[in-house]
Amino acid sequence: MPNKVVTTVIPGLLTQDGNRVSLTRLVPGRGQRGADAFRAMDPFLLMDHFGPMVLPSGTDAGFPPHPHRGFQTLTYLIQGAFRHRDSTGGSGLLRPGGAQLMNAGSGIVHEEMPVPEQLETGGPIEGVQLWINLAKADKRSAPGYTDLQPESMPWKPLTGGRIRVLAGTLAGVTGPAITPARIAYAHLELEAGARFEQRLPEGWSSAVATLHGSLRIEGTPVSENCVAQLGGGDAVLVTAETPVSFLLLAGEPMHEPIAHYGPFVMNTQEEIEQAILDYQQGRMGHLE
Repeated sequence: MPNKVVTTVIPGLLTQDGNRVSLTRLVPGRGQRGADAFRAMDPFLLMDHFGPMVLPSGTDAGFPPHPHRGFQTLTYLIQGAFRHRDSTGGSGLLRPGGAQLMNAGSGIVHEEMPVPEQLETGGPIEGVQLWINLAKADKRSAPGYTDLQPESMPWKPLTGGRIRVLAGTLAGVTGPAITPARIAYAHLELEAGARFEQRLPEGWSSAVATLHGSLRIEGTPVSENCVAQLGGGDAVLVTAETPVSFLLLAGEPMHEPIAHYGPFVMNTQEEIEQAILDYQQGRMGHLE
């Protein structure tokens, strides 16, 4: 069977979120809006590449307390250090190369802020947050938080590069993140001219998201901060045009209705309205 081809290349959307954190919204990308955009990469809902940016000293930049319901967040830190706190009592320190998996489930309030030393002195920050949908049966699951330290997902060498697997199994490496959704997710770095080939499960959504540099997939160029959605074939073949850093993600679609409003992703508009009311009335908890 032939290799997968690029069905569309979507440029990332430059924006800000939280307290003045510059980011590129890779999923949904530029020109994609509404629930259809959230279904395009089922079961993946959103991917933000925040930074790279240098925090000035004395800044309060970060992601102060905010709610979520109906999905999971997998936040991967490339540079800097972040402190997580949430309304279940969960807390943790994200270090470079580490991640956190948060199940919003029935509802949670959390914050992600640079560590106090970095807020005081400033410094570089960069990472990626991925929203992973929960099936209807799991949207009312208990919220929770899991630390994924760098030691649990070290870089593994490849010919002309290296790979860090966060979830699922790619290049013979299994990542530590366990999610109800069946997914595979990895960060790769390749030297210019290097190639990487990987078989992916039949019927899964799949994409390559470039963070730095450029690459080519079956003759289609993909530049920095773009997402290449893939189709056909049973394997993806990536060739680095320059030194490149990119994410490979694949997941089994859920094919369920999606209703979205801000930090809530449910199946119906009525469930969205209930989520807003529950948050306003404090039923998702509070941060002390």
